[in-house]
Amino acid sequence: MNAYKLTIWLEIHIKLKSENKLFCQCKNQQDFENTKPNTNICPVCTGQPGALPTLSYEALQKGLLLGKALNCTINKESRFDRKSYFYPDLPMGYQITQLYKPTNTNWKMSFYIDNYRQERTVHILDAHIESDTAKMIHENKKALLDFNRAGTPLIEVVTWPDFTSSEEVIEFLKELQRIVRFNYISDADMEKWQMRIDVNISIRKDEDTKLGTRVELKNINSFSAIRRAIENEFNRQKDLYETDQTFSQQTRRRDDQNTCSHLMRSKEDALDYRYFPEPDLPPLILSDELLKNINTTSLEIPYIFIKQAKEEFWFNKEFINALIQDKETLDYFTSLDIDPRIKAKRICGPIAARCKEQYKTITQLPFSKESFIQFLTSSQEGKLPENQLKVIIEEMLATGKSSEEIIEQKWFNAPTINNNDLENIVKEVLKDNQSIVEQYKAGKTTTLWFFVWQVMKKTGGKIDPKIVGELIQQLLG
Repeated sequence: MNAYKLTIWLEIHIKLKSENKLFCQCKNQQDFENTKPNTNICPVCTGQPGALPTLSYEALQKGLLLGKALNCTINKESRFDRKSYFYPDLPMGYQITQLYKPTNTNWKMSFYIDNYRQERTVHILDAHIESDTAKMIHENKKALLDFNRAGTPLIEVVTWPDFTSSEEVIEFLKELQRIVRFNYISDADMEKWQMRIDVNISIRKDEDTKLGTRVELKNINSFSAIRRAIENEFNRQKDLYETDQTFSQQTRRRDDQNTCSHLMRSKEDALDYRYFPEPDLPPLILSDELLKNINTTSLEIPYIFIKQAKEEFWFNKEFINALIQDKETLDYFTSLDIDPRIKAKRICGPIAARCKEQYKTITQLPFSKESFIQFLTSSQEGKLPENQLKVIIEEMLATGKSSEEIIEQKWFNAPTINNNDLENIVKEVLKDNQSIVEQYKAGKTTTLWFFVWQVMKKTGGKIDPKIVGELIQQLLG
């Protein structure tokens, strides 16, 4: 990709997590696969003559919270517009959206790339509220319509052309997905089309020339598919330019299975949709009370935690990935008043592994948070060696017992062995294994771990193996 400069901007459709649809009282169903078609419908969302829309207060709140999370200017006065076009899944023949005066405008979002080594900030044109279309189902050479999805609330996030690589796009989308999930704005399940992406791509020879012809790739719903779409479209446009072919601004449908795209329509812009103010809805004027509630609502921004984890805690990428994988894990971590590195070591190690293995969340651990705090306190105070701490946490995960019970059962609270006694035990192990001592002196240093293991058995695991190893090396010269 070095010969050409890649420029990308995005249109992200996020399904809001509200009880009702955007303009009616029908249930805002999210799981369409397991719901009987055309059951959550009414005259409003099916576009019946004379049916009038009424804006959902909860959906509006969710949209405003996303605006706040993304540093938007939240406009006290905004309005809805009609976007007119014909398609079978659009019951009214138009979509209610916001073009001219959106509620959330002019914002930016920061995120990390390159395994959290670099920060990036992109600028956003707006995050406007709109209604979704119905769902088309193609089977047996027929097109069926399910209106359960019609009128469900969406936020469409429109970025400026600030992206220059597929990695930047993916990491931005991951951070956006975390924001809406952690703040209960949306489940953003891409497999269920609760978050879908339109990717706009153009290429040019260098940054001094104007942007190349724009191509929009519609409705992509996985990070891996987005990466492939960007790379394939870059190569397609490059080949056209290098063979002196021209092409118009266009929208294409991505065929990920066959790694290609197909032309849908050309030269599409706002004029084609005949936008005009929605006559059935008055201007949206936000009350001072609502704005105050939004401003005082505390939100969880993963980027802020990642920055703290890097700069204050010095966490590696594995720790960060484990802690931000879901809101429950991050909340659990931040609720513990323990040294960050000590609690991260256990949560991101054995606990994360067990949760993944058993398909459980951290809230489903077999022991209480109080029991875990007791264990972490013992670790923080340095009362037990690391090998015993590993045994304890594994036993807690397997049995649900408290750390105090396990310490008592395994005699980890027995009196410690003094230095003289330890040296005598080591000398005894060396004396009983003279042939292996000779192997060590001959250069086979890996035999050191044999001696360490023998000493650990004789001491019941009460000694730090690092101390044992150092003493053995000292005695063997």
